[in-house]
Amino acid sequence: MTQFWAEQLVARVAGEVRRLRGKEHSGLSAARLADRTVEIGYGISRSVVADLETGRKKSIDVPELLVLAAALGVSPAQLVFPDLPRGKVEVLPGLEQESHDALQWFSGEAGLMKPSTDWSERGDEEPMDVWVREQFDPKNDRVGIAREWLKALQAMRRARVQMRNGLSKQDSVEHVEAMKFMYEDARRRSEELFRQMTELDMNVGDEVSDG
Repeated sequence: MTQFWAEQLVARVAGEVRRLRGKEHSGLSAARLADRTVEIGYGISRSVVADLETGRKKSIDVPELLVLAAALGVSPAQLVFPDLPRGKVEVLPGLEQESHDALQWFSGEAGLMKPSTDWSERGDEEPMDVWVREQFDPKNDRVGIAREWLKALQAMRRARVQMRNGLSKQDSVEHVEAMKFMYEDARRRSEELFRQMTELDMNVGDEVSDG
């Protein structure tokens, strides 16, 4: 079963490469796609592209996946999970998901949906079989904390622009104070996340915020 799952994954990538290369989309020949990969800096030959699309190539490595996606102008995740948003996909051996759920997991946005028998509406009821979203390990989830930090920085920027605009337009004191509160709240949040990132030994640079 595991080998079949792996081959199906490669087949999905191959099918999406073929679709994106077709006349309805980029209209790229296999040779031109190969040329693009050379321009990117990691050449994939026309024969390898052909072997992938016809199924003779049974595996694909990470460099090939990244470079093919870049050459086709899409995210690598789209090549892996092309049947978005609701097409069913066997994301791991024996574990089927809708493609949008698989995409969220692949991008680090949310955990996979998995079956569980440990849930009930009341503690005295028999547990029911339901699907629940698995949580990433907070001690190791660098993607999630980096995303939250970037959101906090964006919130700081928005609040600062609105505060400056309010001051220049002589908006009410209440409006300016509200923007100031939002800015300070986002700043505290970004600093706390920065602290957590340093504890996870992440590459945070030297600045806590965007200034």
